[in-house]
Amino acid sequence: MKLTQKFTVAASGIILCFTLIACNDPSTKIAEQQPVIITEKTADPLPAPGVNQPALVSPAADGALLLTAENGSAIGPAIKYMPEWRAFGWFTAADRVEWDVAVAAAGNYAATLEWSVSDEEAGKEFLLEAKDRQLTGIVAPSGSWETYKTVAIGNIQLDAGNQKIVFKANKQFDKGAILDLRQVTLRPVK
Repeated sequence: MKLTQKFTVAASGIILCFTLIACNDPSTKIAEQQPVIITEKTADPLPAPGVNQPALVSPAADGALLLTAENGSAIGPAIKYMPEWRAFGWFTAADRVEWDVAVAAAGNYAATLEWSVSDEEAGKEFLLEAKDRQLTGIVAPSGSWETYKTVAIGNIQLDAGNQKIVFKANKQFDKGAILDLRQVTLRPVK
């Protein structure tokens, strides 16, 4: 004689289904569980891959401007938005990212860069440009293409009003990529 019973346990948004099989034959196991996992919407979902939707960047409550790969425009022959990383990749010397930005108050802004790059490709020069003002630096290694770092890269003066801010390579290079760019943050210096 064989008795089969199915039951379901819900925990943290995941449903576990078990089949309990009981047998009268002493040579078999008394009970056997076979889990089957069925995913559902959970209360704490993992972040979905990002979506690139260029839009006007307005200041946050603290005046910071968050120039993300999700709200920037990729321009050039090779650059691509990578939703699984929420970053622009395949970023060559001929490519750039542009953001339309509404700067609430003129002033000096501290810039931070969130990027990844392999140690072999690091060392290329970047340019952050707002109107006729420029901030340049060298892309430091992050450890790998999968390791993102956030580092202060300097200050740039911004005028009040709507404007375009551009991030690109500052010097021509023949092969490889400059970096994978996730975000540039500009915070007013007080």
